[in-house]
Amino acid sequence: MDEAKPRRKRRIWPWILLGMFALIGALVALTPTLLVSHSFEPRTFDLAPCLGGATNLFDRTTATVNFNIAYNDEGGYKVYATGMLLDWPYNATVNIQPSFRFFGVDAKGDASITIEDTPWRLDVAFTASSSGDWNVTSAKTKAISFSHDDPVIGRILSRVNMPAISNLVFGGTFRLNAAAERTKAVPVPKWSVSCMVSNVAISCHASGCPVAVENLNARAGAFGIADHLDINPIRPTAERVTAAGITFSNVFASVHCSKSQRLVTNKVHVAHGTVQDEEPSITNLVRHIVLVSEAGAECCGGEVRLYSFDNNDRACKATIALDGVDAGAVLEHINGFHGEASGALYGKLPLEYRKKPKPGERPLKLYPTHLHSVPGETGILKVYDPKQVVDNLAMGGVPQETCENLTKALKDLSYDVLKISFKPEEDGKQALSIKIAGKSARPVPSVRGDIIIPVSLEVTFHGDIDTLLNAGHIFNTGLKSIIK
Repeated sequence: MDEAKPRRKRRIWPWILLGMFALIGALVALTPTLLVSHSFEPRTFDLAPCLGGATNLFDRTTATVNFNIAYNDEGGYKVYATGMLLDWPYNATVNIQPSFRFFGVDAKGDASITIEDTPWRLDVAFTASSSGDWNVTSAKTKAISFSHDDPVIGRILSRVNMPAISNLVFGGTFRLNAAAERTKAVPVPKWSVSCMVSNVAISCHASGCPVAVENLNARAGAFGIADHLDINPIRPTAERVTAAGITFSNVFASVHCSKSQRLVTNKVHVAHGTVQDEEPSITNLVRHIVLVSEAGAECCGGEVRLYSFDNNDRACKATIALDGVDAGAVLEHINGFHGEASGALYGKLPLEYRKKPKPGERPLKLYPTHLHSVPGETGILKVYDPKQVVDNLAMGGVPQETCENLTKALKDLSYDVLKISFKPEEDGKQALSIKIAGKSARPVPSVRGDIIIPVSLEVTFHGDIDTLLNAGHIFNTGLKSIIK
């Protein structure tokens, strides 16, 4: 009898593996057919958390998406999307080129997003993987020209309350560049963004007086990981700024912005039946901080520099250093002065702008300040009509002959000392003092012959800022609509 041959075991795993390959192949082959054209349900996203304190600038704080996907002849897919981005309708086109692998899929593509009937367009290039890695290699705009007629900016400005600003006209260009990624090496999103506005020209009226800015340029940027944010210094520059009759040239600044958070524990009374208990309530306070590390400009023949800056919830405080500014340019901003002067003045100007002044209180406050000439430097002062000054001295008991000599000397005076002081008084008003020491620039005829008249004079004027300074109302009302 022949011995029975041993029965051969059947191996199942090759068939399972073959079936998996057949299934994957079928899916790869059928996917283009299934997605020749397919529409998806509309989606809505809340953008309010990303807008911070700017939510009041928009009617809507959401983005809506209606999209469909279609297969193209190049082996990829095209996605079409429309909807509303905040207050504006948009349309987007996305091209996706997938590459399938054994356990997953990789894709690369590009997208363009355009706000309808505007020049605003964003172009994006990206890569993605089914393993969860993605990378926005670039998201950028080309140089976009904008003006006060721009439908996007115009709509935002219409919701900003600037009662003292009128006849606003502006124009310039804008660029943006951004990137983001999340990979196994960077498990949380890492991103960066920068923008540039350039060649901006602005003109308007602040409290009825003209203000103009020429060739303003500003660069800003930020980077972060997940919700952590670091803002690069904002560096604005301008070729010329004219306001309140003063012209600033070669203006520059470096502005740092940051956001700080702290948790505050409050005790809240909670009723449990007839018993009142105190339970803790934690509040997350977010404070936005602005720091100006440097700023300056050329002005009135000299230089002005920011000496210190403090911006808080109640007020904006700054101390401005003046170095070699023209004495005549300073004096012409004092009400009642009609004349001319040469020479340079130096000093510091400390001021405070209160954001929420009390009833009857003026928002702008000047602290005691002095502008003075340097010992050893002389200048010329010519007062066209010194009668007002001399008459006040006569009322104070100054002899008539002395008043007549002062009238002659002030019409052409060579000074050794010129000091302008400004200090607040107890009644809420200010005192403006002008101290002059020198002599008549040339001999003056008198009953005793031609003489050189020595002068040592200090005159004080009392009043509010509007009374003492030309265009003082610009600082009291114009700044109120800008600094908040």
